Amino acid sequence: MIQLYANNAKTTLAAGITSTQTSITVASGTGSLFPSPVSGVSAFTLTLVSATSSSTYEICLCTARSGDTLTIVRGQEGTSGQPFLLNDIVGQYDTAGVMTNLVQRDVLQANTDLFAVAGGTANALTASFASGLTSVPNGMTIWVDASYTNTGTATLQITLGSTILSAVPIVKGNNAALSAGDIPGAGYPLTLVYSSTYSAWVLSNPFVVFNLSSVYPVGSIYINASNATNPATLLGIGTWSAIGQGQVLVGYQSGDSVFGTVGNTGGSRDAVVVSHTHTANVTDPGHIHGTAGTNQVGSTTGVFAPGYYPLTVMANPSNMASASTGISVTNDSTGISGTNGNLQPYLVVYMWVRTA
Repeated sequence: MIQLYANNAKTTLAAGITSTQTSITVASGTGSLFPSPVSGVSAFTLTLVSATSSSTYEICLCTARSGDTLTIVRGQEGTSGQPFLLNDIVGQYDTAGVMTNLVQRDVLQANTDLFAVAGGTANALTASFASGLTSVPNGMTIWVDASYTNTGTATLQITLGSTILSAVPIVKGNNAALSAGDIPGAGYPLTLVYSSTYSAWVLSNPFVVFNLSSVYPVGSIYINASNATNPATLLGIGTWSAIGQGQVLVGYQSGDSVFGTVGNTGGSRDAVVVSHTHTANVTDPGHIHGTAGTNQVGSTTGVFAPGYYPLTVMANPSNMASASTGISVTNDSTGISGTNGNLQPYLVVYMWVRTA
């Protein structure tokens, strides 16, 4: 309940009251000196004092005001209800209860108002807090020291002051039920925020076990650019073997004759000359064939006439000569050595495969 305050709020009773009366009327027009509480949300402390004896007083809690009429709860902070007379004093004074409800620095830092050690069982927790609240507001945050490891879904039942509330579920984000081990054991500090949407306490810090075996199952490859230590030592899991020394990794391709089988190896770091042929095209720049000969033995036919001498010469084949065109064809060899000439751009790292 929120405490309301007003400066110098003091008046007198417009009529006497009994020891049990819960509605009082103050002097006309003076009710406005006091705050206006909202039912169930706010209130203020009111003290009734005898005009003839200052030792006769009663502390009350005013929960509503309408004009000069105040609704009160009698006998607060160890006082008891008693009758008061016309013109007895009605005022809003500091009381021990009011001062106690103020948050002090040391109390805030110690977090004593919102911290408790869990009672109950592993899956049905309880906790108590000093409070004047009778219900849990949306967004209320508390801290509870666990006493057990939960084995499944869990609930929390809290007590606010003297008000015992019903048990409600403890959930994780997005209203997910707790799993076994989300509360890991005694002494684990639980941060809990109440959600009116979920009607549950949301555990902000469930215990999380990071399972490296699920990240690196058998068959996984681990790569490190600087540390040659076996991953079994670095990660603390499994059995690992070095893999791919001097090789690169290629992704699996279904149906491919080379890359369609996991574990296949191949390739060459040296350049390979694929079997091939060369074709030479020759352009003839033009040439002639010549012969050299001597007088040949032959015969003649015809009639000799002055100035005209037809003659048929029968050459002897054995005296024929051959000649060369003078054209030659050469295939040049160019390029560099193929050793280490088939390497793609690369970065050398340590690679391991988990085998068990």
